[in-house]
Amino acid sequence: MAEVDTTSEPTVGFSSTYLVGVVTCAVLFVSLILSKFFFSKPKLHLPPMPKGIPLFGTMFKTRGPKTHNILIEIAKEFGPLYALKTGLKYFIVVTSPEVTFEALSKNAQVFSSRPKLLSRLNFTGWRSVNSALYGDYWRGIRKNLVTQVTSSSKVAAFAPFREEELATLMERIDREAKKNDNVITVLPHCRFTVFSILLHVCFSKRFNAEEIEELDGILKRLLIILAPQVIDFIPFFQWFSKKHRDECQTLLGRMRKMFTPLIDEHRVMRDKNTPALDYVDSLIVLQKEMFLQETDILGLIGEVLTGGTDTTANLLEWTMANLVKHPEIQQRLYNEIQDVTGGSIVQEAQLEKMKYLHAVIKEGLRKHPPLPFGITHGVTQQTKLRGYDIPEDAMVLFHIQAMQNDPTIWKDPDVFNPERFLNNDPNYDMTGSHGPKSYEFIPFGAGRRICPGMNLGLTHAHLILARLIQRYEFSKVNPNEEIDFDDALRFAVVMVTPLKARVKLRSS
Repeated sequence: MAEVDTTSEPTVGFSSTYLVGVVTCAVLFVSLILSKFFFSKPKLHLPPMPKGIPLFGTMFKTRGPKTHNILIEIAKEFGPLYALKTGLKYFIVVTSPEVTFEALSKNAQVFSSRPKLLSRLNFTGWRSVNSALYGDYWRGIRKNLVTQVTSSSKVAAFAPFREEELATLMERIDREAKKNDNVITVLPHCRFTVFSILLHVCFSKRFNAEEIEELDGILKRLLIILAPQVIDFIPFFQWFSKKHRDECQTLLGRMRKMFTPLIDEHRVMRDKNTPALDYVDSLIVLQKEMFLQETDILGLIGEVLTGGTDTTANLLEWTMANLVKHPEIQQRLYNEIQDVTGGSIVQEAQLEKMKYLHAVIKEGLRKHPPLPFGITHGVTQQTKLRGYDIPEDAMVLFHIQAMQNDPTIWKDPDVFNPERFLNNDPNYDMTGSHGPKSYEFIPFGAGRRICPGMNLGLTHAHLILARLIQRYEFSKVNPNEEIDFDDALRFAVVMVTPLKARVKLRSS
């Protein structure tokens, strides 16, 4: 896929270090003047909180590619419910299934919104399914997404698209292996395949490799710069966010240039009573019903492409890394595939019979959840949680990775062991719908804001992994070298060293 700079930190467009210093001093001065107004507010009984520095709080301690790991370490000192002061905002971090259940199930309405991130206003605002505030607008666009993209009937209808792209996947891997002494880099192939399938879902159209590379580059960069910015925590700095705003608008313009002609084609088809009946067509209908703007449609399309690609592709890379590390697990999975299929190519209808395949994917999701906190939740009004005050507009991180790797919950959590999911325990169905214990394993989140794309993403992950393992044996490039499992948070948690593997065609 396109080479994209995913390592650079998002910026707020400062022109120099000197400017930062001047602005910081000015803000501190204004803050001191206004402090009497802050002190006049009733004092809150907040969760325990590490100390920070004036104005910035713990921002510099917790921001960066290791945030997910840093927050786990802080929990060891401050417990499973703690607060972080970040600029003028509070983050509430939860690392306990029981506390998460209390918030998302017992007090769902208060914890089911999204934070009002100012940086999102530099793009399309709070208008996507993931970013929309809790309410009627969110319900409308979410219902449309589920009905038109992620429902079981729609997922089944997209099967021909998947078959085309799976054939292309095998061709791409064969070409790279032939050129590179049977060594391939896993992630780009997974990304290309999932992204291509989702383009089909949106537009009912195949894109050529160059178009896919360009689009993927745009949307990958967009994910990075739409991460929370300094202006989301210190609103005074919004006047100095020109660089961020300009980049958002540039990327939006590139999306508009590529997508608008295709959207116009869909309008013509609908006017001629020959609608495409894909996601873009459904958004054209929804535009009239909910008065969507052009930027809303662009943002909703981009959301399906980015959210569905990164999470699934990274899940496949992490899972494959563990299968390369544990060839005995890979062999057991291959044996199951052959037993179920009789040696013929895996069909989607056969996936449900592959219990070990499902266990392998679940273990990948447990050990390496692509989004370690899911999507940040927003609090709509001041409330209580475990006796502590949770301020209005606080940002809440339910630390999924911490819960799913907690040694007090899981036996040997550092060990990749699919067998832990072979007991058909309903608590491990990933929906969080069976009480507090089922919140121990919620890789797609839980409650009203559970990921609506779970069904589609799991279909892609199971099918791609089954086809890959059936066709190839994957092994280490160098038998004496260990796989590097170091990770970094770049929207999804990624492998710092991309997985390379040696592939060998199975004899069957």
